[in-house]
Amino acid sequence: MKRCEPLIIGEVIDRMIDATGMRGYLDRHTAEAMWPKVVGASIAGYTGRLYVKDRTLHAYITSAPLKEELGYARETLTEKINQAVGKDVIDDIILH
Repeated sequence: MKRCEPLIIGEVIDRMIDATGMRGYLDRHTAEAMWPKVVGASIAGYTGRLYVKDRTLHAYITSAPLKEELGYARETLTEKINQAVGKDVIDDIILH
């Protein structure tokens, strides 16, 4: 039996995620999870469905005035979500 150096558990998990091809799914899920942290709890309360498809974050906002205000900040929100994830995961945000 071959002995090898011990690995940090985080490295083992990262290798497993990369080996199974789940990195993209995990990054998209992380971007969705960052939405409440980036926009705040009060705005997240007006958010219904939220998902990432084709590098675009789709957010269903239940308040028309809030949707209008967030539309002006789409680029800033995109940058902040990507910073929170630690890599470029989304390119655009569509508000429904």
